[in-house]
Amino acid sequence: MNTRYLFRLLALSAALSAATACIFPYEVDLAENGEWPFVVEGDIQIGGKTTVYLSYVRSFQSKDTNEYALRPIQASGYIQGEDGTRVESRTAYDPISSSYHSGSYYSTSPGGVLEFDTSQLSPHQRYRLHFDLLSPGSVTESFESDWLEVCPAPTIDALSYSPHPEFEELWIGLSMHCNGSHYFRWTFEEAWEYHSDLSTFYEYKPERREIGYFEGPGLYYCWKENNSPQINIFSTANQTEDRFEELAFHTIALNDKRLQQLYRITVHLEAMSENAYNYWNNLQQSSEGQGSIFSPTPSEMASNVHCLTNSSIQVMGYLNAAELADAVMYYDNAEARFYKPDRPYETFEAEVGLDPLAMDAKYHAGFLPYSAVYGASPMPTAYIWVAAICIDCRKQGGTKTRPKDWPSSHY
Repeated sequence: MNTRYLFRLLALSAALSAATACIFPYEVDLAENGEWPFVVEGDIQIGGKTTVYLSYVRSFQSKDTNEYALRPIQASGYIQGEDGTRVESRTAYDPISSSYHSGSYYSTSPGGVLEFDTSQLSPHQRYRLHFDLLSPGSVTESFESDWLEVCPAPTIDALSYSPHPEFEELWIGLSMHCNGSHYFRWTFEEAWEYHSDLSTFYEYKPERREIGYFEGPGLYYCWKENNSPQINIFSTANQTEDRFEELAFHTIALNDKRLQQLYRITVHLEAMSENAYNYWNNLQQSSEGQGSIFSPTPSEMASNVHCLTNSSIQVMGYLNAAELADAVMYYDNAEARFYKPDRPYETFEAEVGLDPLAMDAKYHAGFLPYSAVYGASPMPTAYIWVAAICIDCRKQGGTKTRPKDWPSSHY
């Protein structure tokens, strides 16, 4: 689940609320042993890959220089089944939680990641997570989760989209069968193909200070990817039916570049235990400033992961065990034609001769050659240069790397 930013965002949203209301900013207290709370985030995903993120929470304003809390976390662990099944971890470094983000009051310290291949585990028994924090030659602390029942996978019947011109949005809907569960969480990944406003055959080569034809891919088509950062949960506890029809869970503005060419969304849906839902629901309300002054703060919500070697260490996070349901949907604007582009960028054109110094100055000023100017000679005498953002699709945040399994494209 993509919630590694959440504990950073909690304090920021609480501080913003405090600026306009009588609500005190969220504070995380040191544990009795002087350590900041330990964060465990992840799910045991039966039939897939399980990833568990480990980190500490610490204050930006703190002058604490505890070396143990500041260096990257080294850990090893296993997932154990009640029948004795055991899956060992693969350890990785987490570049996300290793960096401090200036936008929030609290940050997690350099983190670690435990990865498990849980693709072959049976959903018909309980599991628990065990892991040890390591320093050279020894185990520093040991942690273990409660035994977790595996929530059965819901059934995704369809993903669909529908335009709503009155809102200037495209709504993406989910139809599903709950299969007896009442609490759910989803994440999604997006990928899309788009293009720049102008296309050119010409390429400026700064190392040689000359213009030639592109040798390979041009700069017209790009791809971009995005993962959902929110906690996406919902409950059907008060619903009599065991299904949803076209639940609108995601919207895209009709002028968004995601709809310009080809767009793909991949949804991962899982059922949750009631306790896991309550934990993440409280966390979501805290992060969005919707909780009351009597709502528990994240540090007060009981985790189902415990430190075995030091009971004073406070653990934040709640594990869930579930089978995932996945679904993929494509939107092709060549067929649907709901994309409504904004006015193109203003194209300030400048004619530049073949003088190397003049061309180099234009390039470093943020321009690229667009078209050639011819005189009596069959060879160009000058080039028209325009702002690079009009030609180079990478200037709008994408890359020339096509996503995995992308359909045939215009590229």
